[in-house]
Amino acid sequence: MEQEYNHSTITATSSQPVAAPLPENRRNGFGRIVLILLAALSIAGGLWMGATEAGRDFAETVPGAARTLLTLKKDPDLLFDNVHSNRVNILLVGEDYNWTIKPVFNPRTGKSAPFQVIDKNAPPRSDTMIVFTFDREKRTARMVSLPRDARVTYTDLAGDSHHNRKLNAVYASGGKDPQQRQLLLKRFLREEFGLRIDRVAVIKPNSFKKLVEMAGGVYVKVDGALEINRRTGKRERGPIHYKDSWGQWEINLKPGSQWLNGEQAHGYVRFRKDDEGDPGRIRRQQAVMKALAKRLMEKPFWQIPGLVKQIRREFRTDMSDDELGSAALFAKNLGSAEQIQPLTLFGRYASDGDIVLNRPKNQKLLAHLFGDSFSEDSFLRESSWTRRDDIGPANNASPGVKALLKEAGIE
Repeated sequence: MEQEYNHSTITATSSQPVAAPLPENRRNGFGRIVLILLAALSIAGGLWMGATEAGRDFAETVPGAARTLLTLKKDPDLLFDNVHSNRVNILLVGEDYNWTIKPVFNPRTGKSAPFQVIDKNAPPRSDTMIVFTFDREKRTARMVSLPRDARVTYTDLAGDSHHNRKLNAVYASGGKDPQQRQLLLKRFLREEFGLRIDRVAVIKPNSFKKLVEMAGGVYVKVDGALEINRRTGKRERGPIHYKDSWGQWEINLKPGSQWLNGEQAHGYVRFRKDDEGDPGRIRRQQAVMKALAKRLMEKPFWQIPGLVKQIRREFRTDMSDDELGSAALFAKNLGSAEQIQPLTLFGRYASDGDIVLNRPKNQKLLAHLFGDSFSEDSFLRESSWTRRDDIGPANNASPGVKALLKEAGIE
C-alpha cells in the first residue's frame, strides 16, 4: 500500500536543516555590532590618514587621482588647450650641486674639522638642459639636448652682460630664487636661442636615481668610454671606471646592453671624463631618458595619477597635476618610445672642452622641429658661432634622427 506524503510531511521530515528566524532582539543586537564595527573602522581609518605619512598620502592621493583621471578622460589634450597652441615646449633642467669645505663638528672627537658639504648659498648651475616639444597635429614628440659647455653671451635679470660664458652659467646667474633662475633661462632661450618655452620642470639633485628605481630600472646599451689606447695609440671604447670624490658618486660599467639600477644610471648620465666630454654625456643622457620613457609609457592609464604624484615629489615645475597627467598621457598614446627622437645641437669642440654652436645647421633643425615656436633670426644673435660640426656625426647618427635631418634639409 502506497504511503501518501503531503507537502508539509516532506518539509518536516527532510534531512536539510531549516533556518529559523532570529528573534527580534537578536536581529537588533547583530545590527548594532555591525554598526559599531563600521564606526570603529572609520575612526581608525581617519586616525591613520591623519597621523601617519602613508595615511596622509592616501587621503591626498585618492581624491586627486580620481579627479585627474576624470579630467584626462574628458580632455586628454588639456596641456595643449592651456597653452593655446598645437605645440607645447617643455624645458627639463637638471641642477648640479655646489660643494664647499666647512668646519663640521665630529661628536667622536668633540672637535670640528674641515669637511666637504653642499654649498646652499651658491646658486646651482644647470647640469642638464633638454627641451621636449610635443606636436598635437602630427602626434610626435622630440627631445633636443642643449650642450652645457656651449659658449654663449647673455644679459642677466639685473641688466648686466655676460660675454662668452658657458651655457650652464645662465641658470646660476638667476640667483638663489628658483623662480628667478627659471625666468632667466626661459628669457635667454627666447632671446638668444629663439625658442618659446611654455613650461619648465627642474629635477632635484639625486631625484633621477629615484625615478629610475620607481620605473624598476632601465635597459640601456652602455656606450663605453672613448680613450686613447696607450699600446696602439688609437682611440678605443672600453669600460667606464670613474670615481668623483668631490661629487660623491662613482661608476663601474662595461660596454654592452644591460639593466641599470638608479645608482648606475645616475653615474652613467653624469660621466664625461673621456675624450668626448659633454657631447658623449649628452648621448648617454638621451639613451637613458628614452629607456626611462619606454618604461613609464608601459604603465596603464589608471596609474598615471600615481606617476604624477611621484614626479611632483622629485620636480619643481610650473605645471599643474592635470597638465603633468596630460603630458604623460600624450607620450603614452604615441605607442612606442621609438616615436620620441632625441637630437643634439650641432657644433664643434673648442679649447678646454668648450663648444661653439653651428648656426646654419641648428637654424634649419630647430625651425623643422619647433615650427612657429622658433624664431630663426634670434638664434645666436649675440653669441659666437661656427659653420663647422664635430658633434653631429656621433650624436645624431640613429636612423630615426637621420630621417629627420633629411626632412629638415640638413642631410
